[in-house]
Amino acid sequence: MAVELNYKLVGMRIRENRLRLGYTQEYVSEHADISPQHCSSIETGSTKLSLSCMVRVCNVLDITPNTLLMDSVDHATPHLMANVAAVFEDCTNDEIYLMLSIADNLKKSLRLKNIILTK
Repeated sequence: MAVELNYKLVGMRIRENRLRLGYTQEYVSEHADISPQHCSSIETGSTKLSLSCMVRVCNVLDITPNTLLMDSVDHATPHLMANVAAVFEDCTNDEIYLMLSIADNLKKSLRLKNIILTK
């Protein structure tokens, strides 16, 4: 079975983690030994990154490849659930209730319309 990586999502996660740390693309590119243009292209998903490049970027951002590839791995549910827990951990009961209601309705709507989210 062929696995097709969604490089736009990989790039989006790299960008999110870079911004979370307050790093510039120049900082990441310098420490990952890539050009700033390549870093920008990776973040926009307009270019593919090699495995060695991914590892270097992950090391700079102090994340694992799981963080970048979670939508492409069949058994990523525990990792995704950890992300869900992190989102909810500082919420009030009212916020949790509202967010769960929205998620439940979204799931029902997706299934009702038979919408398949592509990887």
